[in-house]
Amino acid sequence: MNSRVQPGRNKEFLLNASTGLLSGFLYLSYVLSFAFLIPVQHAFASRGRKSGFVAAVFAILVIATGQAARMMELQALNPLVFLAGILPSLMMIVALSFVNLRIGALTNGQKILLASVVLSLASSPFVLRATSDKSFSSWLAEYVGMAMSSSGLGEGSMNYARAAVDSAVSLIRSAFSAFILWIIAGSWWLGSLLAARTLRRETKIGESVFASLRLANVRVPPVALWPTLVSWSLLFAILLTKKTGAAAIIVWNVSLCTASLYAMQGIGILSHVFKKFNASLLLRIIAPLAIVAIALSSTAGTIMLIALPILGITEVWLPYRNLKGALK
Repeated sequence: MNSRVQPGRNKEFLLNASTGLLSGFLYLSYVLSFAFLIPVQHAFASRGRKSGFVAAVFAILVIATGQAARMMELQALNPLVFLAGILPSLMMIVALSFVNLRIGALTNGQKILLASVVLSLASSPFVLRATSDKSFSSWLAEYVGMAMSSSGLGEGSMNYARAAVDSAVSLIRSAFSAFILWIIAGSWWLGSLLAARTLRRETKIGESVFASLRLANVRVPPVALWPTLVSWSLLFAILLTKKTGAAAIIVWNVSLCTASLYAMQGIGILSHVFKKFNASLLLRIIAPLAIVAIALSSTAGTIMLIALPILGITEVWLPYRNLKGALK
């Protein structure tokens, strides 16, 4: 009996460790670092909380080892800088682990919002101080430039790194809370969806579990309506008066977070419509093209970022998913 159980446990441990290694390497890759939580969430959703925690620990170990190796290679090993390098990933992994805990009657959506709010509040002093520190920005540009040069990206990588850091600083100050929400929510959803597809093929879960993860079923709770309208009104006032400072940063972050919620509802409406008219294949073609357009054109990105939240919030008054019933 024990001889049969032990190989199964060892296999599961190795699988969880491999998942953590993949997560850590994704984070260290720069380009795919935004997706580093997805393998950990897949472990949580497919094999349970214990497996998820093991994968999370291995991910943290890989990230810490990789950051230390890079700093030693650049001869810039500093304990405070090392801590700053691994702290964001550690906080994200802790937040995702919190979402996967059972806490009273809290839904997954509520836990995602709560984790995002707490993480935003905890990181805001560091983000504001770091983005206001010119010496830190210069060091960061130099660090990124040296890393890019060591990767064989050319001699002009240092100038590119400085320009990228400068443009990113203002964006981070205005949208870091939204970034946190997107990463946590997106990683939870995609990791859970991939796990659900695997489990459904193995007939270990019912169709209802898979259906709960479909974008076509996304709806923002009615309680979010008035906070959203207030935050958007304040943002409009900030844009008109061209105010800056802490108040403007808070308004921008709150507004982008609420806009993100209704943008997801807008995507849910589009997904529902495409599914209703049997055009799911068309949606799969349009979605990647839209992402590429947003990445290549700031105008296209702005239009999408405005249109989707407006589509989502107007469903409060216009039942897009049941127009026939509303017109009776």
